[in-house]
Amino acid sequence: MKGTADESVGEKFSVDQLQRARDRTLKVIESVASQIEPGMNAAHIKDILQQTQESFGAAKSWHPPQIRLGENTLLPFGQKGTEDLQLSENDIFFLDIGPIFDGHEGDVGRTFAVGNDPDMQKCSRDVEMIWQEVRDHWKEHKVSGPNLYKFARESADKHGWILALDQANGHRIADFPHAVRNRGSIESFEAHPAADRWILEIQIRHPEKPFGAFYEDLLN
Repeated sequence: MKGTADESVGEKFSVDQLQRARDRTLKVIESVASQIEPGMNAAHIKDILQQTQESFGAAKSWHPPQIRLGENTLLPFGQKGTEDLQLSENDIFFLDIGPIFDGHEGDVGRTFAVGNDPDMQKCSRDVEMIWQEVRDHWKEHKVSGPNLYKFARESADKHGWILALDQANGHRIADFPHAVRNRGSIESFEAHPAADRWILEIQIRHPEKPFGAFYEDLLN
């Protein structure tokens, strides 16, 4: 139902702590990505992620990590993909993680291309470009959630990709657990989404080939 989302937070919420959680989450992703090599599967990468995340001081997560390789990059959040799929020499993958730092939720997603497939390389670059265009539109025009994702679809189309909205249409973020107060999406939020309250998600797919890309970060 549209319009049911709200922007409330808990008594212990701190914008500074939320930003620190975001920054540390990105560092975890960058560290894990630097350790990933062709031949690895999601189970192997999950082990690396758990060890890395714990070394950064976040033993727990508020959502299960999404580790997507190759054709599994097409899947929405939570959907089980092809098991034991290994990263190829020329391939694409993304990481979407949600560690908890000091009682605040981190949530960052990034895509990486390995090898020299030009379409995959472009896809990994363009998903970030589209995210930035949508973020700038949010900041400059103060649009509502539905209009923001209408613009996102137009931006993806402009760059030659298909926007995937199934479980990738933006969501709340806050002190843990935000879900006791809010489970709504940006796409269903009829007002202009406030800064430091929402995660903007962009997932795209190739119009013909079996791969895609994902990028998410805090709107601020």
